[in-house]
Order: sequence, then C-alpha cells, then structure tokens
Amino acid sequence: MSKITIYSEACNKVDGFRAMGEEFKRKLIINGRSKSTHENYLRQIAKLALYYKKNPLHLDIDELEEYLYYLMQRDTDALSSYKHLVYGLRKLYFLFDKEELLLKLPKIGRPKKLITVLSQQETKELIKAPVHIREKIMFGLIYDTGMRISEVTNLLIKDVDLDRKLVHIRRSKNKKDRYIPMSAHAVRGIKKHLAINSPKDYLFDNYSRKGIPISKTRIRTLLKEALERTNIIKEVTVHTLRHTYATHQLEAGQSILVLKDLLGHSSIHSTLMYLHIAQLDAVKKFGCMDILFGSSNE
Repeated sequence: MSKITIYSEACNKVDGFRAMGEEFKRKLIINGRSKSTHENYLRQIAKLALYYKKNPLHLDIDELEEYLYYLMQRDTDALSSYKHLVYGLRKLYFLFDKEELLLKLPKIGRPKKLITVLSQQETKELIKAPVHIREKIMFGLIYDTGMRISEVTNLLIKDVDLDRKLVHIRRSKNKKDRYIPMSAHAVRGIKKHLAINSPKDYLFDNYSRKGIPISKTRIRTLLKEALERTNIIKEVTVHTLRHTYATHQLEAGQSILVLKDLLGHSSIHSTLMYLHIAQLDAVKKFGCMDILFGSSNE
C-alpha cells in the first residue's frame, strides 16, 4: 500500500486520527521537517493506529512495547519501520506534551560503519554506463558537485551558471543556499543535454511531463540500471556518489572546512568522517622549533 493510502485508511477508520495527523503535519512543517520525513513518520504512526484501531496519543507504554516487539519480528523492512516509528513518536509526543510516553521510548543507537566510496576507475565506469546522455550528465553532475538526491530533483536550469561554472543550491537540507563549483566537463555535458533534450524548467525533468522534476525513485532506478552495465560489485546508492565526491576532494588536497561548506553540512563533525576514508598523503613530520628558528643539522 502507498503512504497516502495507509494514512487515509487510518484517517477513515480510527477516531480522532485525522485531526491529530493534520495537526502533527502542520507542527512538523513549522519545525522545518522535510516532506519525506513527515511522510515516513505519519505512515508508521498510521500503521500503529490501524493495528490497535486507536489514536496513538491514547496508547499506553505496554501497548507501544508490544507493537515495537511485533515490528522487530517481521522479516521485511523491520529496522527501517522501527526507526521511523520511534523517531516519529518521539516528535509526536514532544509536540503534544506526552512526556511520560516520550521518556519511555527506546533509544536507537547509530551503527558505526564506514561508508562506501568508489575508486576513480569505478566512478568513470559508472558515469559512462548509462545509454542516454541525460543519465550520463546527471550522474556525472552528482559526482562533480556532491549534490544530495533531493537537490538534484529540485535543480532548476536557471540555477546552473554555465559561464561561471557554478551550481546554486537553494534552501537545501539545512535551509541554507550555497554555491558549488563544477568542472568544464560538466559544463560541456549540460550544454549538450540542454540542446538534445530541451528540459523546460528543471535541469532533469520528468520523462513524460516537461516542467515537472524527475522523481527520486526514477533516479534510483536509473542508477540501478547503469550499475548492471558495469563490473562494480560494491553496494552503490545515489548518495555513494556524494560520499565519493567528498573523499576524492580531500584526496586532491581540499580543505576540510571548505569541503564542509561545499557539502552544505551544518556541523564540521558530519564532514570529519571522510578523513577516516580518504587516502591522504603522509606529511613530513617535524618539530615546531625548526619552523620558528629554522632547521639545523647540528
């Protein structure tokens, strides 16, 4: 079932859910949550409501624990559903002043695992793999600039400055604008894409409806199809190209502080993880007195 169908079913079958859901949605938007975030929260909360045929604000902790246990016994998407439900309930109970339930919700630890990064050869292979030029340019631009998938779907033609070789990212994840430089290769590719495919408003628009942006689902499908034409055996997502961009930037000598701004991170801590992955050249070790007074062989 789709997200909309599950939410609508809960609105129709559970007393008080529609009013609670609409108010929760308004509060999430006011708090700056993205559309995909509140859709995921509402979908899992709607499933919980349908399970008990009861407004989640009226559940007790035993009922919550029983449902969370039920979720973890499932074979498909259990961890994802569990996490979105717990995060969604935390926000719900906080916004609706249900402190006693908020405090008893389980904590979710973040797994500490290294991210996947492509080598330069693998990156070349992937960018060349698509049949159509539009996909080649799209995946090339994601790698060239480190854009998030949401930033790619929202990228307007007018936000790509081909003369200055800059991409203008507007109101992204952290609600900040930023400029990202792009290569001459990307500029040439975009010019060719514009001439051949004539997108209307968005640089990468819907295949069948010009003026409508390409969907995230479509981008992921196109990446999967491209990967099938390569010899790459790593687990690769669209976000892998962003990780690869960041890692290759550091390996080319980019400053970690500049990289933070290029990626649009709100905190340097998010950027520091790439230092554990990038293969940086070892610098010559020396004592600071040699800099202060000059080196001496004695």
